[in-house]
Amino acid sequence: MKLRHALPVLAVLALAPALVASRALHLELVDSHPKADAVVETPSEIWLKFSVAPDLEQTSFSVRGAAGNVELGEIAVGESAEVIRARVAQPLADGEYLLSWVGAPADDHPVRGRYAFTVQAAR
Repeated sequence: MKLRHALPVLAVLALAPALVASRALHLELVDSHPKADAVVETPSEIWLKFSVAPDLEQTSFSVRGAAGNVELGEIAVGESAEVIRARVAQPLADGEYLLSWVGAPADDHPVRGRYAFTVQAAR
C-alpha cells in the first residue's frame, strides 16, 4: 500500500479512540421508575438511570398530571452515580402523567426527554 493511500486510514484509526470516548460521555436514559407507558400504583419516589453520571447542576425532572405539576422532593443521587431520584410528596390521583427530564454529564451538552405513565389504584 502506498503511503498516500495509507494516510486516510491512519487518520481514522488515530481518531477512533476520541470518537468512542465522546460517545461514552453522551447521556441517555436507560431505565426509570415508573417506566414509560407503565400502569402503576402511586409511586412514593421517581428515579431515572442514565448511561453516564449526570451533573446535578444541569439535570432535573418534573412530573405533570391533569391537576398540574406534581410536588417532588429534592433531586438527589441514587444508589449509583448514574441514578437520580426524588420522593413524591403526595399520593398521585389516578390518571396519566408526563415526566419531563433534562440532563447532562459534566462537560457535555444537555439532552432532553419525556414520557408518559399512568397511575391506577389497585382494585
